[in-house]
Amino acid sequence: MNTAQPASQQSSPQQVNLIFQQAGLKSTASRLEVVSILTQNNYPLTHQDLLKQLPENFDRVTLYRVLDWLLQHNIIHRIAGEDRAWRFQLNASTTNHIQYSEKNTISTAKKLSIKLATNQHSHAHFECGQCGKIFCLDDVHPKLSSSIPAHFTVDSIELNIKGKCADCQN
Repeated sequence: MNTAQPASQQSSPQQVNLIFQQAGLKSTASRLEVVSILTQNNYPLTHQDLLKQLPENFDRVTLYRVLDWLLQHNIIHRIAGEDRAWRFQLNASTTNHIQYSEKNTISTAKKLSIKLATNQHSHAHFECGQCGKIFCLDDVHPKLSSSIPAHFTVDSIELNIKGKCADCQN
């Protein structure tokens, strides 16, 4: 199942670095490379998808460490696919759906309100059973029942919706 989409949006190194700056986090060359790839794809990417797009000398263990660090700092989230492979995507609140265009400059990027997710990752995902692509449904939020005991703490909610995407229905 390939979830990679040809890069249709280009982000400048300054825009990618801005994600780290506004979060007060340290950027490294490895972190910048991984986040840059994630900003250029419309779909969550597997570890293998990322490795294919990274320079040939990029170590797979380094990629695991970078992904773990990005997860810990709420820059990305992961989604389990039907094939049990994790897929990774920038949090919508990290980039606040940055609109890329040829006219974007660092000055316009600075004007964007880029925020890190401060609460749990709790939106739904749609997985196409035909092509395997996974889409974040940022406007679909699962609601917790009040039946969760008071002494329990919820860290995240996973809601996976399966069906056929618009492209596969045609």
